[in-house]
Amino acid sequence: MNVELRHLRAFVAVAQAANFTRAAEQLHIAQPSLSYTIRQLEGHLGFRLFARTTRATALTPDGEQFLAEAKAVFKRFDTAMERSSRMAGGELGRLRVGYLIGAAVDYVPAILREFAGSYPEVDVELIEYDFSSPNGGLDIGETDVALVRPPLDGVEDAVVTTLLSEPCVACVGEGHQFAALPSVSIRLLLAEPIVAAPGDNVWRDYWILASYRDSPANITHEAATFEAELQSVALGRGLSVVPASVARLYARPGVRYVPIDGIAECEVAVVHRLDAPRAAANFARVANSVVAAARR
Repeated sequence: MNVELRHLRAFVAVAQAANFTRAAEQLHIAQPSLSYTIRQLEGHLGFRLFARTTRATALTPDGEQFLAEAKAVFKRFDTAMERSSRMAGGELGRLRVGYLIGAAVDYVPAILREFAGSYPEVDVELIEYDFSSPNGGLDIGETDVALVRPPLDGVEDAVVTTLLSEPCVACVGEGHQFAALPSVSIRLLLAEPIVAAPGDNVWRDYWILASYRDSPANITHEAATFEAELQSVALGRGLSVVPASVARLYARPGVRYVPIDGIAECEVAVVHRLDAPRAAANFARVANSVVAAARR
C-alpha cells in the first residue's frame, strides 16, 4: 500500500480531534471508513499511532513524532500549491521578452520597471533581435512575449496589442534629390534603389513597399540593423523607409529623413501566443498601460 494524502489527512484530523467520531464528522466520512484508513496507515508504518481507550484517543509517542512530520508534509504541499497557483497567474517564474531593435525604445525601461514593481518574483530575460528576426523570437520559440513592429510572419495564435503608431519617412543620403524636399510621394520612391532587410518574408516586403509596386523593387543592399541601413544610405547605395522615430533615435551625419505622402502609419505592438505563460499576458497589459499613460 502506498501512503496517500488521504491517509495523512485522516491521521491529522483524528490527532487534532482526539476522537474518531468527531474526526469522521469533520472529514464527512463514516467512522468505520476512517478507522480502516488509520489501520491501513499504521500497517504501512509498522507502529501504532493512537492509544485507544473507551474514554479517549491519544497519540502514542511514535504518533506524536509522526504528527510533526505529517504537518510538515501538509505545509510543504500547501506551499507548493500556493506557488503553483501564483505561477499560473503569472506572478512567479521566468519570462523571456524579445524586442526588435528600434521598437518602443523610449518605453522599454519604463515598461520593465513597472512590470518588475508589479511582479517582483518574475525573472525577466530580455533578448534583442535585429531585422533578420523581426518577430522577436516568437516564431522560433525563443521568447514568450515580444515588442515588435508588425506585420508578423509565422507566429501562430498571436495575441497582438498595438501600443502606438507613427508616420513612415524616407531615409535618403544628404546629397539625394529628395533630401531637400518637404515631402515625397510613394510613386517617386518606387523608382529608386532601396536598402532592404535580410530574408524573404512579409516584414521585408512591408518596408520595401511591395504592396504599392507593380514590379519587383530594385534592392541594392541588405542591412540587419539601423546602423548598417543608415551606413548604406549615407554611402548612396539606396534609400530606405523607416519609422519617423528613427530620425530622432538614430540621427547621424550623411542622411536626411523626408516625410512620405500617402502612406499608412507603421505600428509598434506587444505580442504573445495564446499558449504563452500567463506572465506574458501580464507583461502585455503593463506595456500597454505604460505607453498609453506616457502618450496622453
